[in-house]
Amino acid sequence: MATAILDDFQQDLDSGLAQGINQQVNMMEAMLVRTQLLVLGSRKSPQHKLAELITFMHEALSTIALRELIVCGDILARNTQARIVHKLNSLQNHPDPLALLRNCAWDLYIPRALDQLCAVNPHKEPNFDFYLAELLTFDGDVVDMLRTTQLRALAVHRPTMQSFPFFDHDIAEWLGNRVGGKRMDSLEDIFSPKAFELRAQRRSVSTVEDVLNEDKNRLLHMLNRQSR
Repeated sequence: MATAILDDFQQDLDSGLAQGINQQVNMMEAMLVRTQLLVLGSRKSPQHKLAELITFMHEALSTIALRELIVCGDILARNTQARIVHKLNSLQNHPDPLALLRNCAWDLYIPRALDQLCAVNPHKEPNFDFYLAELLTFDGDVVDMLRTTQLRALAVHRPTMQSFPFFDHDIAEWLGNRVGGKRMDSLEDIFSPKAFELRAQRRSVSTVEDVLNEDKNRLLHMLNRQSR
């Protein structure tokens, strides 16, 4: 039974599932790389940097990912309780900084993948007829991200298979505390239904890849310059 399931999963990967997963991980990586550019290349306050990151997500990636935004907010605030902050604090000393960031992007993808599995439908692709309600892992980084972005509930829209997270803490209050009241007022339109529809219309896989590659080159140049 297990062999048959694994064989079916491998066939799905070969048929294009792997490409779709990689595209989502690219999105995670683009957010992390831009966050590192803000950490290393800007002397502005963490509040200002977070506002810049939100604008980047809206304008360049056409995606506002709340789970990932919370994690990136910890990085910008240098939250020493977050494991990912400790890993990225010494990014310039890592033998392959881009590989480290890609690994962190995969860690970020795991909670999102679990959310997506909540909306599975045996009558629609990928035709799953089961859901793993609990995850057992020895990966401390994944556990830390799950705790940081812990959910109170998850609403699922079955016809579209979209899921909408409800976090343990109020996300609007979290954003207001992290960016400040004045900056939050200037960002308000980004979280409107009209902006949501606009992002959905212009979202492009190729654009995300272009932004990611350009930012990776900028980050490598910055790291090389700082190591001299």
